[in-house]
Amino acid sequence: MIETVRPGVTAEQAKVVIFDFDGTLSLIRSGWIDVMVPLCVEQLASCGSKESETELHAVVDEFVWRLTGKETIYQMMALADAIAERGGNPLAPAAYKKMYLDRLWLKIRDRIEDLRAGRVSPDAFLVPGARALLEDFSARGLRLYLASGTDDANVKEEAALLGVAPFFEGRIFGAQSPISAALTQAGLSITSAASTSYNAR
Repeated sequence: MIETVRPGVTAEQAKVVIFDFDGTLSLIRSGWIDVMVPLCVEQLASCGSKESETELHAVVDEFVWRLTGKETIYQMMALADAIAERGGNPLAPAAYKKMYLDRLWLKIRDRIEDLRAGRVSPDAFLVPGARALLEDFSARGLRLYLASGTDDANVKEEAALLGVAPFFEGRIFGAQSPISAALTQAGLSITSAASTSYNAR
């Protein structure tokens, strides 16, 4: 889906283009939401809040979608908040992130390994038209940047596996650990930040 933020505005003088990665260029992690949502519902259900599975799904869907596009840890912070609100004792958000990534790896492992071994064409896991778009923008002399909420090392490897890394000439940026200098500057750790509600907007 394409969102036109300012109808009628031209990009004729554009010099820079910033791309998201998962779902915009890459299909490697397609299906991630089918891993994250059940994990979060499972953790909330363990609190014994007497909410139905449908109600818990609605809670999880809200914060997962609201925080999509930010670093994964923010969704895990929201999960920790939701657990605490139901009287549970949440783990550090980083622990939930590890659970999620471990489960996601089971889903995407064969895709990554097939790409590493050259058993599948990179185009099989590129969004249709993505390579042509990158080629066109590069030919026009635009500087391309890639910014992703996926961990930095992973997004760089996956961009390389898909053969799109050269278009960005090193300008690929993923989630860092710790997640944000802002938390450090505020004197907060990921664990302590779990008790605070985060809003993506």
